[in-house]
Amino acid sequence: MGKNRLPGRGSGAPELVFSRAFNAPADAVYRAWTDPARLVQWWGPHGFRLTIQEMDVRVGGTWRYVLHGPDGTQYPNVAVFEELDPPRRLVFFNTGGHVEDKHLTCRMIATFAEDGARTLVTLQMQFETVEALDRAKARGAKAGGEESFQRLAELLEDSQHSR
Repeated sequence: MGKNRLPGRGSGAPELVFSRAFNAPADAVYRAWTDPARLVQWWGPHGFRLTIQEMDVRVGGTWRYVLHGPDGTQYPNVAVFEELDPPRRLVFFNTGGHVEDKHLTCRMIATFAEDGARTLVTLQMQFETVEALDRAKARGAKAGGEESFQRLAELLEDSQHSR
């Protein structure tokens, strides 16, 4: 196990995986993941707001943020960037989620594969145990991830139209 209690890549860690093709080049999609001004426009499910307290995008850098649920619930998170390979790959270890259950404690591996004017993004959320994965699913991580990707698609489409 690594320093964050998760096995290394390719280890078969329990995971939740999201993939979606976006109508934008990889550099634009990657920038939407690493530029705080863009990130606050799409990170989180529908109805959620994102506040970024700190975002130091470098290996070892910290990203502190809070998701604000539509019902007023706060979801504090701290992520540490482990790997940056713009615009192909972004890896960070996230600790947080619900204040009473850090259900989003996982390694997030985002890959960006450009194919012409489109980019396929795959996000792997690797959890320490099957139970941790099940808790994340029970708190809506699957639907939340899909809704976040939908919000990202809308942001990228709006960016393409405003050019």
